[in-house]
Parts: sequence; C-alpha cells; structure tokens
Amino acid sequence: MTREPFLRTRAGRVSLLAMLLVDVFILPVLLSADVIPKRLGDVVFAITMLVGMNATGRGEGRRAVLLVAMAAFGIQFFRFVDKSQTLVILDAVLSAIALGMFAGLVLLDVFHNEPGPDRLIDVILAYLLVGATFAFLYEAVNEIVPGSLTMEGRKFTVADYPYFSFTTMTSVGFGDALPRTSVTRAIAMAQALTGQLYVAVLIARFVNASRSQRGAPP
Repeated sequence: MTREPFLRTRAGRVSLLAMLLVDVFILPVLLSADVIPKRLGDVVFAITMLVGMNATGRGEGRRAVLLVAMAAFGIQFFRFVDKSQTLVILDAVLSAIALGMFAGLVLLDVFHNEPGPDRLIDVILAYLLVGATFAFLYEAVNEIVPGSLTMEGRKFTVADYPYFSFTTMTSVGFGDALPRTSVTRAIAMAQALTGQLYVAVLIARFVNASRSQRGAPP
C-alpha cells in the first residue's frame, strides 16, 4: 500500500519551496540593506508557516506539526505588540521545532516513495528546512547568551543566521561568522556533519533505487 505523502500535492511542495527560497536568499539581502523593515520579514516568514500548514495532509505526525506551527505562528503575532526578549527566544525555539518536524516528515516521503520529480523537490525542500531549522537554533542560543555568535567582530543580525547556517551545512566556512561558545560550536559541528551525511545518504538511496528499477543486483 502506497504511503500518503506528507505534503499532499506538488503545488504544496512548490509553494513551500518558493517561500523558503525567499526566506533564505532574498529576505536576508533586503533586511541587510534596510530595504524592508524587520517586521515585514516576520510577516513573510509567518506566511511561510501558513503555506506549510495548508500543504500538510492528515495523520498523527501531521497534527503534531500543525500544533507546533500554529503555536509558532501565534508567538509571531504577539511579537508585533510585545518586543520582549522572551518572545523572541520562544519564537525562535518553536520555529526551529516546527521546521525540523516539517523536514523530518518530508524526508519520510523521500525514503518511503520511489524517486521521481516530486521526490527531487522533497530533497531540496528538506535541505532548506534543515538549514532554516539550524538558523533558528542559532538565533535562540544567541538571544539566550548574547555574543555566542559574532560576524566579523560585530553582533549578529537577523539576516546573518541563514548565512551562517547554510555556509556551515555546506562546509564552506568563510571564517567571517564565528561560534564563540561551546554550545554554538557543538551545534555547528552537528550541522556540518548533518550536511555531509545528508548528501551521502541520499546519493546511496537514489543509486540503489535506480539499480532496483533496472533489475540490477544491489
């Protein structure tokens, strides 16, 4: 029996992927250049959460994701009226949990279904979700212990977290952004290892699936 995909339709996958691409590659540039206010960036990410929640199917795992995502969305709403550090930390933690759960369930689709166009979208989508998850983890830690991360000697901004996260996960490491505490170093090591294993495991998965489809021995 074929397992129902976590994201019900290709339109849902593409919509969530498009929003994540905006969050990761476009928003940080606009925020760094002060083209848009930070609050607008929060609104765009809130829309990303809504797109993800709207795209989900049904089931126990999906309900858990929806609950966490709705909690994160609610905290984002309260941040518009209350700018306390506690809400910033709670928002980052809940967003990290929600995106991590999204990534986990999307990866289940990758490993439980045969390779195809939708699976390729899932692979890219999961990678972006994992990177965004770590970005929020870094933000949470840096808010709890200011100075846990620095960018060329200055404080981190909201736009710096995605940059540090994805350069760490791809093992690029330009050296301009540095983890300064044992906690952020441990998270960075875990993310670098995750990025390397992700690529290795997926290559093995798709190679084995391709051999199986051709009837070749594994």
